[in-house]
Amino acid sequence: MKWSILTDQLPVKLQYGGASHEIDTRTSTALNCIRKMREDIPQELATTYVLSRLGLPVEIGALVVAVDYLAGPRTAVSKRNSSAPTFDYFQDAALIYSAFQQSYGLSLTDITTMHWWSFLSLLEGIPASTRLMEVINIRTMKIDPKDSAETKARKREAKAAVALTDTRTEAEKKRDVQNQINSLGL
Repeated sequence: MKWSILTDQLPVKLQYGGASHEIDTRTSTALNCIRKMREDIPQELATTYVLSRLGLPVEIGALVVAVDYLAGPRTAVSKRNSSAPTFDYFQDAALIYSAFQQSYGLSLTDITTMHWWSFLSLLEGIPASTRLMEVINIRTMKIDPKDSAETKARKREAKAAVALTDTRTEAEKKRDVQNQINSLGL
């Protein structure tokens, strides 16, 4: 059965190594962990930081539990896929903040202290009328081969104006290219 924010409690403890570990569920903690995992630092440092911040034992096996928690709840309709990202927590921070303010009347303090999974659920429900969703729609709009040259140019220009900066390390870029080649089954 899938987890539901309407019927199930938000997790405040994670199971690892036969024990229950109370975790720091604040959105600010989750975002700091995600930021640390993206930094170009030795994996051991990032792992230690993430596990310590969340409140899990500093053991490599616990990282799977931490990453699973940070990925968010597994809902009935999972939207996770391997396509290009449509938003970035850090590059789009101001848009996310203003969308929460506009949509829910929440301040930055409310956002950063709320449970991470509550934040993710509210983020998923941001209305199309916010600038965040307008930007995401521009990033994901298709350029139809049947469009006129002028329309194609206008769409490309709009996409370029709101494009995300690629923040992957060189090693991550090489890994992603290799994964794409491997997925071709050649």
